[in-house]
Amino acid sequence: MWREVAMQFHLLNGMQAREGDQPVQLGNRQQRLMLALLLLAEGRPVTIEQLIDKIWGDDPIKSARRVIAQYASGLRQRLGKPLLPPYEIGYVAKTGREQVDVHRFHDLVAEARPLLRADDTQAVHLLRKALRQWGGGLLPGEPLNRLPGPGAAGARARLLGEHRAALLQCLEAELRLGRHTQLVPELQDLADAWPLDEDVTRLLMLALHRAGRSSDALTAYDDLRRALLDDGNDPGAPVQELQQRILRQDPALAPPAHSYEVNPPGAIMRSSAEIGKDAVRLVTEAVRGESWTSQPVEMLELVRLHFAGDEDAQRTLVQVEADPADMVAVAAFGRVLEACLDRDQTFLKAARLLVEQASRAKAGGPSISAELIKNASVYHAPVHFSGDFNIS
Repeated sequence: MWREVAMQFHLLNGMQAREGDQPVQLGNRQQRLMLALLLLAEGRPVTIEQLIDKIWGDDPIKSARRVIAQYASGLRQRLGKPLLPPYEIGYVAKTGREQVDVHRFHDLVAEARPLLRADDTQAVHLLRKALRQWGGGLLPGEPLNRLPGPGAAGARARLLGEHRAALLQCLEAELRLGRHTQLVPELQDLADAWPLDEDVTRLLMLALHRAGRSSDALTAYDDLRRALLDDGNDPGAPVQELQQRILRQDPALAPPAHSYEVNPPGAIMRSSAEIGKDAVRLVTEAVRGESWTSQPVEMLELVRLHFAGDEDAQRTLVQVEADPADMVAVAAFGRVLEACLDRDQTFLKAARLLVEQASRAKAGGPSISAELIKNASVYHAPVHFSGDFNIS
């Protein structure tokens, strides 16, 4: 390791460096781009000519070589000389692979791919960990965000393509494991964000069909068809074929024989994303002092305990406690919380229990929500009322 405190470099969602919990100033956009290009080279030297081409393209400034040298000098002052040692014909960044989120992502994906189908459970664990390098949730951040030049544009397109490939491999493996019900909310979010992505819609259709929601699967196909029609296109053969197989209820589309139920029979499967949203709501209720049951306060204490030792996570909670009406802070806290729930099953189970307890307490308390009545109607469950109450 080149420094006593390992500096961390984040390229997958913006471009920044941190030493411990402190951000490191990296200079102007083109200087940050130069560092990003050196980091993306994964320890290989980058020539001055290559840097000029990737920073300025076909129309470089006359003083490009001098400016590159100035950028290198500035980065050495900020990051330390060992990280950018002198090199004969260009520059090289000397970092450990664990210091750069792009390298961690690549290494985890490379470790997972040979395990696909042979050991889907372990492959999914590694791929989910790889995808978390981009931030919370499955949607990617913006790699090298706001950095100019053809080098940044090319790297951005390549990284987003690698994210999508890893994401699809992960989701397909999870469907092979019989996790279709849990995947529906995440796949729906992806389809909403990428309405023209036929592979995402295909996986959503399959998950919905296997979860007993064939009509919703066909609706997802119609949504895709209309979105593509606006661009003058039709769904490709794989999606059309799946639609036809769902229409005729092809037995081959049934869930894998080894599918399992995580919740008791009759319970509604809820993803970590859904649990996370409810957990965020309980935490904000506790901060505002609006709760009339113990679960919001217990959820706040549970999150505080789980975030202990993680200064970045603690910071997002502190911002919510300072101003629970700050939607930006609440959203950032929600992303961190969901990522924690996704990777820690013990934490997920504890949060799910509090969410379910809060839901039951609310259902039996002094107010009756429309959501409770709607769910009772959908699942043909009786609802008994007594005494005074408010309907909201």
